[in-house]
Amino acid sequence: IQRPVNIVKELLENSLDADATVVDISSSRGGMDSISVSDDGFGIRPGDLPLAATRFATSKLGDVEDLKSIRTFGFRGEALASASMV
Repeated sequence: IQRPVNIVKELLENSLDADATVVDISSSRGGMDSISVSDDGFGIRPGDLPLAATRFATSKLGDVEDLKSIRTFGFRGEALASASMV
């Protein structure tokens, strides 16, 4: 993540991966003060929360064979971990 727009991209991809049909994005000072993304998609399962802000971690892969069937933009929580590095 190098600019606020990169965080918005990651969060938007999370919304799309969550099957959202409505996504609202707002920011203040071009994302320098705050960025808010809300959607009508499904959320993270409670058991996956410990991984949500962990860099290079995912709950989407149980074993190496799962790599052959990825159908998402990214890994859940990737945006949170990336944003925390800024």
